[in-house]
Amino acid sequence: MRGDSCLITTIRGFYFVGRHSKNVARSATIRAYLTAGVTAGVTGAAMAGVGALTLIDDHAPAPVRYEVQLASTGQDCGPGTGLSCDGNGDAQKIAAVDAPAVAVRPMIGPGGWLYGDGADAADDCTGSACNGGNAGLLGGNGGDGANGGSGGRAGLYFGNGGDGGDGVDAVYENGKLVSAATRGGNGGAAGLFGNGGNGGNGGSNANTLDVPNNPDTPTDESTANNAVGAAGGTGGAGGRISGNGGAGGNGGDASSAHGSSRGGSGGAGGDALNRGGTAGSGGNGGNAEADATGKSATGGSGGAGGDGSRGTGGDGGDGGSADGGAGASATGGSGGSGGDIGHSGQAGNGGDGGDADAIGGDATGGNGGSGGSSVVGTSPGLSGSGGDGGDGGDGTTSPTKTGTGGSGGAGGNGGLFGRDGDDGADGTGSGTPPASASSTSASDSASD
Repeated sequence: MRGDSCLITTIRGFYFVGRHSKNVARSATIRAYLTAGVTAGVTGAAMAGVGALTLIDDHAPAPVRYEVQLASTGQDCGPGTGLSCDGNGDAQKIAAVDAPAVAVRPMIGPGGWLYGDGADAADDCTGSACNGGNAGLLGGNGGDGANGGSGGRAGLYFGNGGDGGDGVDAVYENGKLVSAATRGGNGGAAGLFGNGGNGGNGGSNANTLDVPNNPDTPTDESTANNAVGAAGGTGGAGGRISGNGGAGGNGGDASSAHGSSRGGSGGAGGDALNRGGTAGSGGNGGNAEADATGKSATGGSGGAGGDGSRGTGGDGGDGGSADGGAGASATGGSGGSGGDIGHSGQAGNGGDGGDADAIGGDATGGNGGSGGSSVVGTSPGLSGSGGDGGDGGDGTTSPTKTGTGGSGGAGGNGGLFGRDGDDGADGTGSGTPPASASSTSASDSASD
């Protein structure tokens, strides 16, 4: 019947109209054609992805899966569809109910799901939105994180991992801690060819509260005066074929006017498990400061260097310094250990211990980190050289208090035909020597 024609599908704005007697046959034919075209395109992209996966070794990171939305253009006319049939075979689009366009991730280019860079996180982000975007399936750089978010992962073949975002500093309002310092984000992993992203720095904590302890309660309210810096993020791994590991983030600083303080630990460096790559160095420990008598300041520990394969291990981060002010004791942070290597190459050096300074309290320098070794599993490597140990930190205080230097770190073991690393030097101390040392000196003098 001529009065029963109806719109059955659209292709890029061209309307197809058929009578009800032939509606089903034409609709099926056109939709089969469209489905075949879409299926062929998606199948081609999928085969490219499968080909890429077959080239990756068993130890490579699992591939990222993306969901791609396919938008069909087939529509029927009638009530509720936004299209009407006017009875004369002419389709009329109802403009008042047009559906909004759906944003689809592009295949290639910025944000591309097949090849493209991941997006950087916004500066005002919160939660999971602070993570950098992952790159495309086959290649691209990962996006940078923000506010402690992790860096995005690079594409499978080519690309650098995104940098982790720096952590957020502690916030105090109206005499109370509103939010603690947050950890730095981890760096993103590289593709088969590329560098790992750097870890973000930990947030700092500057506490000026002066909360007294209430002896009538079981808890010590004065602990609210303490300050702790946040840890740095871990560096991302370098490419399996070529590339360097990312550096670990530095630990956050901490200071307290009326309590104790501790700097944040440095993040570990990223590995470089390829031939000739350099692993990331560990982040430095955060510095600490405390002023109140009877309290303490402790520097953060340095992060461990990343491991290499047949290249160079990462150096350990230095320990954070400590300042005891007029009355608090001070202890420097320990240096991080150097990264190991395999059969050949140079292992990483240990980080130096942090220095400690005080006026009215004892001061102890941090210990140096141990050097990395040439090792394969639990057995020595062949020709790799061990890393040197880090030096101990100095301890400096007034003549009436005890200052002690930190111990130097042990040198790492070389391979069967490689050189061992040198031990680090001990730190120096000033002030009154420990009681045991004084007793020993007096005993030696008497025996003479």
